[in-house]
Amino acid sequence: MIRYVEKQFKTILNTFRFIDSWFWARYSINPYNGCEFACNYCDSRSHRYHLHPEFDQMVYVKSKVGPMLDARLSRARTLLPDVVAIGGTCDAYQPAEEMYRNTRACLEVLLKHRYPVIISTKSTLAPRDMDLFARIAETSWLVIAATITTFDDGLASFLEPRAAPPADRLEMVKEVKETCPKIQVGVNFMPIVPFLCDDEANLREVTSRATRAGADFMLFGGGMTLRDNQATWFFRKLKAEYPRLVAEYEKLYDAVCSEAGYKGRYAPSPGYVRRISRTMLDLCKEHGLAFRIRRYLPDDFRRLNYKIAQKLLDEAYVRQIVGKPWKDLFWAGQSINNLKESVAGISRRGQLCTIRNVGPSLESTLLEMLGEDG
Repeated sequence: MIRYVEKQFKTILNTFRFIDSWFWARYSINPYNGCEFACNYCDSRSHRYHLHPEFDQMVYVKSKVGPMLDARLSRARTLLPDVVAIGGTCDAYQPAEEMYRNTRACLEVLLKHRYPVIISTKSTLAPRDMDLFARIAETSWLVIAATITTFDDGLASFLEPRAAPPADRLEMVKEVKETCPKIQVGVNFMPIVPFLCDDEANLREVTSRATRAGADFMLFGGGMTLRDNQATWFFRKLKAEYPRLVAEYEKLYDAVCSEAGYKGRYAPSPGYVRRISRTMLDLCKEHGLAFRIRRYLPDDFRRLNYKIAQKLLDEAYVRQIVGKPWKDLFWAGQSINNLKESVAGISRRGQLCTIRNVGPSLESTLLEMLGEDG
């Protein structure tokens, strides 16, 4: 039985040094500490997140999240409205939300301060808050994505034991889009779990069903990560349910997992990741399905910066998939995201090369982009 414990935390809003180029988030909020969906591949099990060992059996309910967030945003002198990802180490709409409504409390405050929001979930509870979703989408920007890795209910029950059935999650995506077309909705096909979810039939089924449901985008992740405690947990579950795959995983991750712990790569071999990602890229193009989210564009000096940065980051993403050099574009895009003034002003002073990670060749590219954007 899942235990809920109310607890006061010191902070509620996390600020990223660099914008998350998958979800375009500058900030994140975890309304709960712990997640009862108990996904066996969940990266939150790794040591880096400092969650308590029983995070899928005991969920800390953060106290007074609404007043804390309102106070944080009201007194902020340097924060500008930007995308807030609700959930990360937890699912914002896990069953605790039905009782405690922490996610809804955060949404009310973010609406008040006109902050855009992105939510990823494996729950079907999200439409409960359609009134707030519609108002946030109208005043700023809102994205909702359902994480779906397979439509095989038996396999899903192994990977995501307490989450809603995948078909129900997809129905939620359809419902949200039909109710409020202004909301961007999509599917997070991540992680694509090796040897369980990476066959072409599954890749095609998830893509085609997402398209038919009216998804605006699909984010795919062909490189399931494994590290420390998370890896040990996953291998233990794999040995119990799919022992024939253990040797395959050890080869793919160049890994050894024993009672002493996990030693191996963080991600699968690069060749494997490129192969899966290229297949997904082709499938998205075949179905006319975007594989990137249309980002939030603020009505201040950042607007042009964000448009330019998205072009660079989108191109870097595709280059990485197809095995071309991409890091210069990526870091230039991130540097432009973090500028404290408009890139147009820097250009007029002839100082584009003073932007970190922008060299002569990228300067020419930026000048072309600035010309296109007026």
